[in-house]
Amino acid sequence: MDKSLSNKRIAIVGAGAIGCYYGAFFIKAGINTELIARGTHLKAMQETGVLSFKSRIHGDFTVPVKAAGELSGEYDIIIFAVKSQDTETVCAGAVKHLKKDGYAVSFQNGVENPAVLEKYFGKDRVLAASLYIGVWIESPGVLKHSAFGTITFGAFSEESKSKEADFEAILAESGLKYNAAENIKYILWKKLVWNIAYNPLSALLESRCGKMAKDPEVFDMMVKMVKETLAAAETEGVIIPESEWMPLIAHNDNLDDYKTSMLIDIQKNRTPEIDGILMPVISRLEAAGKSAPYCETVYKSLKFKYGKTFVYTPRVAADVIVRNGNSVLLVERKYEPKGWAIPGGFVEYGEKIEDAALRELQEETGIKASDISLLGIYSDPSRDKRGHVASAVYYTESDSEPVAGDDAKAAQFYSLDALPADLAFDHAEILADYVRIKPKK
Repeated sequence: MDKSLSNKRIAIVGAGAIGCYYGAFFIKAGINTELIARGTHLKAMQETGVLSFKSRIHGDFTVPVKAAGELSGEYDIIIFAVKSQDTETVCAGAVKHLKKDGYAVSFQNGVENPAVLEKYFGKDRVLAASLYIGVWIESPGVLKHSAFGTITFGAFSEESKSKEADFEAILAESGLKYNAAENIKYILWKKLVWNIAYNPLSALLESRCGKMAKDPEVFDMMVKMVKETLAAAETEGVIIPESEWMPLIAHNDNLDDYKTSMLIDIQKNRTPEIDGILMPVISRLEAAGKSAPYCETVYKSLKFKYGKTFVYTPRVAADVIVRNGNSVLLVERKYEPKGWAIPGGFVEYGEKIEDAALRELQEETGIKASDISLLGIYSDPSRDKRGHVASAVYYTESDSEPVAGDDAKAAQFYSLDALPADLAFDHAEILADYVRIKPKK
């Protein structure tokens, strides 16, 4: 390694999934890198001294890390991976920690963060980067990497061009895939196109990217939001042709299981970058005497749905095991996930869970029950492929003849000794628990 690289000191501020991913490769290359993080993720890295990787591309491995809750001393490079809403505050505190000949790099979404960095560090000391990567914190101290990892970077202003070669040397030494851009502002707007297409709607619809891209109506909405983004980019002289933006947002297999950062933030009860992603489009078109009806509608919908706290919880369902002798009642589902299942469904807002169980039982099978007992709560996040659903499972007895209705194609009693092979969800496990707790009479 070049001695000038080994002597550098780098800090990555806001070292969540993205910051830790790139920081790990710097560390593996022998570059002195500190991860400035917070919460349980920081605590896990400090206690174990390592960051664990589970990568579909690079395999599973661990990296020894230096993790801290705040900057200390001076650094040659400070990389910012914080949310847009935190940029101003973090920069104000970081100014005293950057060496006079050092520089700052924005590893952030949006098109406005590099300008905030310039405000604090000067136009001659700011680079910006656009990152295409699928990575998230699976559990504290553990990263899950599913796709990509490329960096496109460049000087945000002509005055900082001299810093590009130094940062390129670091990326090359780390073995990361990268591109040096002549016009990083063009690249940032191009990245915003992807973010506008996927991030806000994924949060509003609570959906992974692949499902959205495959749905014609949702994809049409994505395209309309992108066209508003293109119009906003034109107000700054940035023209992105369809031959470049359409392939960018089109479906590909890597997107099927991909969650956007905005959806992950909401699921973790963190405030997502709604303003940082949507407002550059809305405000620029408004200043130009134009409007962004699709982006503005999604923006207002997200604000209304999640409010200021962005509380996101699993959906709640209720199921009822109905026994008749040594048989239990099952329904054949009309919709995905298909198969045979215990009668049940989602709890409606303002409804008691036990009332939902009785209602769903009657709607799906025609059986009325009044006396039900709780078997247990089943809440594994992977139990329902449509999303995280926690179910309260009850049991009762009835010899009434079932009549399939609502979401059920069929309803019939099956012997506990001869249950169908295609039981949906985790209902085989639930019925096994039931047999153990309520044995044959």
